Amino acid sequence: MYGFIAGVAMVVINLVLYLTGMSFKPGAQYISSIPFLVCIILNAIAFSKANDGFVTFGNVFGNCFKASMIVTLIIVGWSVISMFVFPEMKDKALNMAQEQMAKNPQVTDEQIDMAMGITKKYWNTFLIAGAIFGTLIYGVIFSLIGAIVAQKKGKAPITSDHF
Repeated sequence: MYGFIAGVAMVVINLVLYLTGMSFKPGAQYISSIPFLVCIILNAIAFSKANDGFVTFGNVFGNCFKASMIVTLIIVGWSVISMFVFPEMKDKALNMAQEQMAKNPQVTDEQIDMAMGITKKYWNTFLIAGAIFGTLIYGVIFSLIGAIVAQKKGKAPITSDHF
């Protein structure tokens, strides 16, 4: 549930940022990570409470990473949809990248042209791969944080109820 909530919140935030023209501002891409982190921590706490605290670090991490995979699926879906709904996003992103490369005096115009050509050609692949790996990397980090934060008593003790 928390993975779904985080994914939807991230899509809404990204949509608002894009529609307000803020999505290409430095640091704006990190704003949508806030609900991701919060929801993963809430997921970790809920998982621990549901198991009366009898969880291990690995149990909590695994559960949180599953929620991160749900977030990743939603973000990849949004990325695919946004390619069709906002085709101008590609041009804006490429122009921003080109401006950033042009600021570097060690990068020649020929290198910029070559990089832009490759990026244009493989835009969809880069966008989807970036969404997958970027979200999963954040998912690993946030799952580690969630596993640290959640209460852990270790494995449940063996009682006569198990026999």
